[in-house]
Parts: sequence; C-alpha cells; structure tokens
Amino acid sequence: MQSRVEKLEAVMATVATREDLARLEVQQHREISAIQRDVSGIHHDINRIHQAVNAQTWKILLTLIYTSTLLVSVTYYFAKNAG
Repeated sequence: MQSRVEKLEAVMATVATREDLARLEVQQHREISAIQRDVSGIHHDINRIHQAVNAQTWKILLTLIYTSTLLVSVTYYFAKNAG
C-alpha cells in the first residue's frame, strides 16, 4: 500500500493544476495575439510594396509608350522630309 501511495505522490508532483493550465492558456493567448499583430504588420507592408510596384509599373509603361510614339513620329518626319 505504501509503495502505491509513493507512486501516486510521484505522479501528482508532475501533474499540472488548473491554475497551471490557466496560466499556460493566458500565455498562449498573448503569443497568438503577438503573432497576429506581426502578420497584420506584414500584410500592411506587402500592401505598401504592391502599391509602390504598381505605381512604378505604370510609370515605366507610360515612358515606353511615349518613347515609342516619339520614335515613330521622328521616323515618319525623316521619311517624309528626306527626299
């Protein structure tokens, strides 16, 4: 009987109490909240990068269109007035 009691006491020393579980739950909740804030910040950064890339793409595209139009106009002018 005494050996059983000793085994139970040894096991009970490693068993988590309700308070331990509550503390663990609060700690996990805080960690999850911190991760959510980090992910939200990452989404915000990605959105800013997307907007910057989009604006830059339009600038490059418009420059290409203007340059192409200018080259066609110059070529037409030289072809018309060369002779």
